[in-house]
Amino acid sequence: MENDMPFGKHIYEVRTLMELKRYQNRFMFKRRSVAEHMWSVAKIAEGLAIWEERKFDHPVNMGILLERCINHDVIEKATGDIIATTKKRTKDMQSALEEIEGLAYEEEIQPDLPNSWRPRFREYMLNPKADDIEGAILTAADIIDTVLEAIEEVKLGNEVFEKILKEVMALLLKVELDSVKYFIRYAMLDFGLDYETYYGKEVATYAKSLYFDPKVFDKN
Repeated sequence: MENDMPFGKHIYEVRTLMELKRYQNRFMFKRRSVAEHMWSVAKIAEGLAIWEERKFDHPVNMGILLERCINHDVIEKATGDIIATTKKRTKDMQSALEEIEGLAYEEEIQPDLPNSWRPRFREYMLNPKADDIEGAILTAADIIDTVLEAIEEVKLGNEVFEKILKEVMALLLKVELDSVKYFIRYAMLDFGLDYETYYGKEVATYAKSLYFDPKVFDKN
């Protein structure tokens, strides 16, 4: 039983994420916590997965997807969210920060987990965006939630996020999922922003080029 007891400490300490703010090094009109971001990503991922399964007949393991979604940012309990905006600046920076994340997991998070849970949690916290459909959906959902954050800031007059919006949309274009194509072609119309002005010419051209047979979306 002793090996199963630390999990209580883990879930208590994970509440730190409720206080840890996104984009700590940028001004935002509306601050969100990392935990709020994780919840939003999970819901977006659920929607994308349903499209992939029911509209495009691509099987998705919803259990694995959920575990990845609710664990993918838990490592920030130990590292802080500041790394999210610096990790991709150079390959050396990314490599160094990934090493730091591994050490942070081993020293700060792993001791709070039951022994039998450790390999599974390590994978979902340190490598959640693996090269499979569940990883691709999580990647897309993470980007889409950032798109939503940026849109909200742009509408509130935060010009810094106009550049961020174009940058993250460029990343979304690289995700090879039918559900993402459908999102860009149709769902983003609901956001009320001109495609070319706010998302970039490449996104606008791509969105116009996409075509889906409406009958595909008549499925339950």
